[in-house]
Amino acid sequence: AQCLAQVMRHERPDVDARRRDLVRLQGEFRLRLHALEKELLRALNASQGSILDDDAVVATLETLKLEAAEVARKAAETDGIMREVDQIAQSFTPLARACSAVYFALDRLAALHPFYQFSLDFFNRIFRDAVERNANLDGIADERLRLRILRRDLFALAFRRAAVSLHHDKQLALLVQLAQIKLRGDEESEDGDAGPSQEAWARLNADLDFVMRDALLAAPSAPADADVATELAATRVAGVAASADARTALAALAQQLPWCRAWVRELGAESDSGADEWAAFAASDEPERCVPSAALLADGDALSGLPAALALRTLIVVRALRPERVLAAAARFASAVFEGAMGDALGARMDDAGLAHIVADEADAATPVALCSVPGHDAAYRVDALAREQQRGVHAVAMGSVEGFALADQAIAAAAKSGAWVLLKNVHLAPTWLGQLEKRLQTLRAHDQFRLFLTTEINPAVPASLLRRARTLVFEPAPGIRANLLESLASIKNTAGPAELARLHFLLAWLHSVAVERLRYAPLGWSSAYEFSDADFACALATVDCWVARAAHGRANIDPARIPWDAIRTLLAESVYGGRIDSDFDHAVLRSFVARWFCADAYGADFDLCDGVRAPEGIAPRDFVRWCEQLPEHEPPTWLGLPPNAETLLLVHKGRELVADVRRLRSLMDDDDGDDDDEGEEPAPNAASAATADADHAELPAFMRQVELLAAGFAAALPAAALPPLSAAPDAADTPLFRVVEREHSVAQTLLAQVRRDLEQLRRVCRGECKQTNHLRQLLADFNAGVVPQSWLVYTVPRGLALSRWVADFVQRLSQTQALAQSALDPQARIDVWLGGLLFPEAFITATRQMAAKQLACSLEELHIALVREPAGVAVSGLKLEGAAWSDSVQLNDGRAEPLDSCYLQWSKDACQDGVVVPVYLNGDRGLLLFQTSVPVGPSTDKQQVVQRAVAITAA
Repeated sequence: AQCLAQVMRHERPDVDARRRDLVRLQGEFRLRLHALEKELLRALNASQGSILDDDAVVATLETLKLEAAEVARKAAETDGIMREVDQIAQSFTPLARACSAVYFALDRLAALHPFYQFSLDFFNRIFRDAVERNANLDGIADERLRLRILRRDLFALAFRRAAVSLHHDKQLALLVQLAQIKLRGDEESEDGDAGPSQEAWARLNADLDFVMRDALLAAPSAPADADVATELAATRVAGVAASADARTALAALAQQLPWCRAWVRELGAESDSGADEWAAFAASDEPERCVPSAALLADGDALSGLPAALALRTLIVVRALRPERVLAAAARFASAVFEGAMGDALGARMDDAGLAHIVADEADAATPVALCSVPGHDAAYRVDALAREQQRGVHAVAMGSVEGFALADQAIAAAAKSGAWVLLKNVHLAPTWLGQLEKRLQTLRAHDQFRLFLTTEINPAVPASLLRRARTLVFEPAPGIRANLLESLASIKNTAGPAELARLHFLLAWLHSVAVERLRYAPLGWSSAYEFSDADFACALATVDCWVARAAHGRANIDPARIPWDAIRTLLAESVYGGRIDSDFDHAVLRSFVARWFCADAYGADFDLCDGVRAPEGIAPRDFVRWCEQLPEHEPPTWLGLPPNAETLLLVHKGRELVADVRRLRSLMDDDDGDDDDEGEEPAPNAASAATADADHAELPAFMRQVELLAAGFAAALPAAALPPLSAAPDAADTPLFRVVEREHSVAQTLLAQVRRDLEQLRRVCRGECKQTNHLRQLLADFNAGVVPQSWLVYTVPRGLALSRWVADFVQRLSQTQALAQSALDPQARIDVWLGGLLFPEAFITATRQMAAKQLACSLEELHIALVREPAGVAVSGLKLEGAAWSDSVQLNDGRAEPLDSCYLQWSKDACQDGVVVPVYLNGDRGLLLFQTSVPVGPSTDKQQVVQRAVAITAA
């Protein structure tokens, strides 16, 4: 209503004035009628005897009757005029609703990261700039055209201003959310005489609902579609549906979306229809541009006039068959919705000109500018550069101590009077003082030119209320080896020393850049997100300078062989950078890099930094800077020691994160829409209420109906009966393996009962048969967002695992638990265990160790584990080797995960010394190490490359 009033006041001041006058008149009429009623009551109260005999009362009644009739007549006239005014205002209602939806979309971003805080004042500034100070409206008189421009510029301005407050990877999630809002407004504003039909909008909404509710993607298939994945396995189109995941996704598409059934089955048929187009799609670097039109329009041409719907279907196909291009397809969808208006804004990073504009036009004396950086990156230099450019005085204070608090208070008080700038550095070190700062800003009367800058790491200690008050900007280091190298070399101030020192500085910069850039590929690059920072590089510089100065003894040159390489390698690998690493395998990667680059051979003319990259020649620092400037902005992953398809794996991971983020935002929007419907919900009292059950169900929010269908599908996928009781012979009950199986059986049985109970209660809530509890309300939110309820996570699963995939995985685990229980009844039985499917795989490995220790009559500490391919020990299945293939020996591949046939856990007293030691992780997150094993390496395979590529085995 507030947005509508402001839009009307600016666009139709005449109508707004009439509306305000009518509202005032209606109020006056109501007030006059109330006064007449009071006069009537006073007259009746003052009458004596019979009212009909009192001429004064009768005269008063006649007068009041006539006046009330006149007031009622005028009020009816104003009501008619008000209806006409409201009818005119209806054309502005979609814009007002869009304004409201955009504000709540910004407000919900805090669900993605606590630093994404946007106040109502922030949105009001966007609204005023889009409506009242919009240069694009100059000279435009047509009302409908002005409304289209207003809607377009509102979305564009909201995204541009909010994007600089988000991480680069989260900007697309906001853009897709805004695209959903715009599509909803476009459908509401359609006149019906032109544009897409209602059928086209219905199809688009169905596709959009499928994308937003990823939980439906892997829902239990209908019997009619059970053979789709099998048919796709025999497809003759090269590269299409080549993986089991792609075939499962296509089977889900055929089940859930009617327009997908024909072309999905066609892929699995023997027909060559469209084979060339699908082959081109599979081989293209930009498959989102060449999806066969026969697939997109399989259900007719109704969507041919709706580019956004075709782009959305392209996203659905790409997500199933080419998941590494999900980001590109999502950006293409948003571009189609906004007609290309957002292309230059997506992915833009804050530069000096943008910061100057924000300081001048978007911030004021009462609004601090918060420069938030990832750990290891400091954006304070941007404020210093802007102050020099504008010739403004800036008082910098380093926070973190009591003295800093006092200096900050003094600086703010002085600058508020003079109109100077204040820069407070590292305010995340003073969270308590920040609370006081917020209160002070509320009452501060400052000079118009006063500006307060805060630099902080992205840290939960910063109060959210201060972030909402501030103009928050997120700064991230530019990706790529080139950008990191140039930044590191530019930070080197001390160039005194032997001429050979410049090359050492360059090697340090290369090491630092590789270490930082590999963080983008975690958990493949590093198993954890280590906080490598500029401080580490500065410490490494100081270390190298010190040791080289000792060895040079003041000479202008030094023989590279005389440089204390052992000391430098040890300090870099064990202290400067290695001190941040807590994984032995990550430590081995770092040691491999340090050993390769920090040696006397690095001064040779033919020294290679990595495959295909020759080290630069030269002795002056400027020579190395010029060489770095000629590097490409985006390097291949092989420069970092990673496999060639590491970028593809990264894009797949980011695509999944994007879908998860959009789902989370969509679920919050659905929760807001359904809150009013949830109030006052009563359970059905008895069976007599069944007659109205269908009507009550139809009145429930749409997302609750979807949740009920989902819960019903999950309940049908679970075993029909409980797990059979576990029993064993007396000689088997005392074995370690039986105790492990007994624990697996007990936990699985308990969890199965809880899941069944939760699903049944959830279905009753969705049908309106029982009230919501806090537990059920959280279940509703989790199901709507497609995430696994916390109460179900009794064992470790990959981060971000979708709810539907968790259910399918849980069903498989139950099947193994039942089979394992049968095998455990016989201690001599040969068992084949899906290691990653155990609820507690560490306990199983420990049990096998205890059994081996008993058989070999030795202590547990004497045993060493090995994973072998020959039948010996305990058979395990479901393992995958990431980054290599293993037949007779391990050979590096392009980074694919190769499934391993049945392997065997073998415990022995002798540790294997051959080959390369690789870790065995529970899953692809590489967060839980089960054990490590030595694998044989072929003579043509470089062992150091195996280490640098982080080759590992995963169990699930």
